[in-house]
Amino acid sequence: MRVTVHLLVSLLLSIFLISCQADKNWPSIDESGDETVTPLPPEPEDENKNGQTDDGTTSEPVTPPVPVVRTQKLLLNQAMVLRYEKNGVLESKVELPVGTQIEIPDDYEVKHLDFRSSNGEIERSSTGFIYGVKLISVAVEYKDQFSAKSMAEINDTDGGLYIFASIVGNLAGTEGSFAIVTPSSLGSGFAKYYSADGKPKNKYTSSINKRFSARLNKGVATDSISASARAKWTSIYQELRKAANRTVQTPKSYLMMEKTEANKWSINYEKTGLISASGAWTIATQATAVRHGFANVPCAEFQSELLRQAYQRAGYRVTDDFNKAKGNPLIWSHTAAVKNFSMALYQAGWVPWDASVYKPPMGAFLMNESGLTPGHTYIAASEDGTIIVDNGAPQGRDLRKTTEKTISIMYMTGVFFLPPGVNPVKW
Repeated sequence: MRVTVHLLVSLLLSIFLISCQADKNWPSIDESGDETVTPLPPEPEDENKNGQTDDGTTSEPVTPPVPVVRTQKLLLNQAMVLRYEKNGVLESKVELPVGTQIEIPDDYEVKHLDFRSSNGEIERSSTGFIYGVKLISVAVEYKDQFSAKSMAEINDTDGGLYIFASIVGNLAGTEGSFAIVTPSSLGSGFAKYYSADGKPKNKYTSSINKRFSARLNKGVATDSISASARAKWTSIYQELRKAANRTVQTPKSYLMMEKTEANKWSINYEKTGLISASGAWTIATQATAVRHGFANVPCAEFQSELLRQAYQRAGYRVTDDFNKAKGNPLIWSHTAAVKNFSMALYQAGWVPWDASVYKPPMGAFLMNESGLTPGHTYIAASEDGTIIVDNGAPQGRDLRKTTEKTISIMYMTGVFFLPPGVNPVKW
């Protein structure tokens, strides 16, 4: 009897442990940041439109169809995790095998939520996750694991589905121009933290002063610096504006290039100091950050690469202002942390400005709160800081339609940096 009870207890304990393990629902893979997809061509539209019959004659006018959300289909080039939101954390829903077809909205949104990695730890990603994903099909060899019924159940997940936004590079492409980001109406999330004109409602003056008091809000008069210095800072700043501008169509080449080329430039910079004049987003987020294991949080490295390339295009040496002697070398091992990037700018002579007092112009480096780590950094893509470019949105992001939660953890602009002689106006 004693043996039977012992076996029964062991059996129940085993069932309990198995059920607990299943409840964890952890993914067995972690996205590395270099994931790619192949955009699939759109399906041909129905030619039988506007009441035209098959024989070419015109029938009675038909009722206009209900507008539908335009989507694009993508083919996964490797396994990726499909996630869903639970208690504010993105949990694993299912692992999608290579060759899976998914569908996302044309005007997809990138959201930034905590996620659970394969080791069960809750982590944060400044790269973010594309929202509104739909599972379409899997490769033939996986059909037995994904029946039509199971895929329908996956797609019916409450709250929708998410996939890691490392695939953004494929969606944006490398040719042509980024579209103009048209300002949207004020969303409730934006209205909570910003005034209608873009002025932040929160102030971080105390913490900003603690870090940068010696030069905070102390503009440099243009006539107080030499003509050569004035030309230098103006040229570098203009190059930043050219890459960041989303109020006009901007060539994608400033930020995008093929990944194989990006890897070469990433390695060459570390070995020889050679800097590319283009492809900043791909080099930073899909080459350097992936190679060194911080693909989830490459925001500061992306801004660093934007700055390096601005120097390069303007014809100046970045090492004149960012070097070991000053304690601020502009390289991933030092400035991949937001705290170090903001301090590196300060040590290079850039001026910090309080965003609750001064309006951040296009091309300014913006910092969440006072530019500490963990945190976030991004660049102004409009003349008031309401449209930005960062590692999760190289195409541009309008903060006016960004969710309250995302703004609260990433886009609470507190301080921004401009080169000497470039002085912003007050709100």
